[in-house]
Amino acid sequence: MTKIFNTTFENSLRVLIILSLINHPINEDKISAIDFISIYNKTLGIGDEDLHGQNTFAFCEYTARRKIINESIKELVLRGLIKVEENGKGFCYKISPQGQSIVRNFNTKYSESFMFSVKNTLEFVGNKSEKFLINFINTKANIMGGSNE
Repeated sequence: MTKIFNTTFENSLRVLIILSLINHPINEDKISAIDFISIYNKTLGIGDEDLHGQNTFAFCEYTARRKIINESIKELVLRGLIKVEENGKGFCYKISPQGQSIVRNFNTKYSESFMFSVKNTLEFVGNKSEKFLINFINTKANIMGGSNE
């Protein structure tokens, strides 16, 4: 049986969407946090919908999801769909023109819902640091009795 959900491929598509909506390079931790918050907007109290449905174990997914996003980023860099920049604090990523071209061709209900959710998340994120976002997720996990460790 072929695994189709939570694969490197699926995460790569979401990473491309996230980077297509941000005009500056961001690091892996921030990409992971934006992805998680975008999927679980309702659970985290910043939106009306959880794209992957209500999930008792949502916070347990966060650590595993970060690892898959790391693999996805590596694959996207190798394929030239995102660019990597070193800024003195580490590596940051920005979508390439080829990556933008791919995102422009996304036309599924899920991709449209995810884009809408990312836009909502980006309003919440503003200029908040990745450290703030990770603490936000951890705090919500503790309040709701979940754990992401």
